[in-house]
Amino acid sequence: MTVTVQAITNTNTMEFWLNRTNELANAMTTVAVTTNSNTAVGNAAISSAFTANVLIANTVRVSNSTANVVIGVPNTTMISSGDYYLNANGSWAAIVTPVLAGVITTTGTGEQEVDNYSTTDYNGAEYFLHVKNNTANGYQATKILTVHNGNTGSPTPNAYSTEYAIVTSNGVLGTFTATSNGTHVRLLVTPAFSNTTINFSRVSF
Repeated sequence: MTVTVQAITNTNTMEFWLNRTNELANAMTTVAVTTNSNTAVGNAAISSAFTANVLIANTVRVSNSTANVVIGVPNTTMISSGDYYLNANGSWAAIVTPVLAGVITTTGTGEQEVDNYSTTDYNGAEYFLHVKNNTANGYQATKILTVHNGNTGSPTPNAYSTEYAIVTSNGVLGTFTATSNGTHVRLLVTPAFSNTTINFSRVSF
């Protein structure tokens, strides 16, 4: 950042000199940014506030008469949430990604979880799934829509699903259902064979 004041010459009065010195001191107090040199990598890091007469550790504040944006170090909760962004009011919020892809391999033919999503973050989800029988020649592609009733206690939390656009090459390889425990909707599969691989993508809404 550059701070500019009027140039001073030998012919200026003492009062002129004094006024320019006060301007420079005021500018350095209100708009200067202090940085710590990082000699290991040759960069500099801001360690105090970017604001007038207020020092807040590890914070940069940019403001005018109508807006105030604070950029600071996120807390542990923000970091554990993954991605996060800065709201206009200066607070941090997590970015909850609505698109997810994953893969599981089943063991046995009992009911198993394919995926789950938060009932707080999402109202429902659409799945596209590809199922492969790893011990025989068999493939299945299907789409499933899920939704939940939003309940966390009483009445009983419920999830609802419908499967459509089913395509198989050698019979159905798995039966899919959805359940809710109040905090998450779980997509479950009961495989027809003990060793199948399920690739899926989920779009939540």
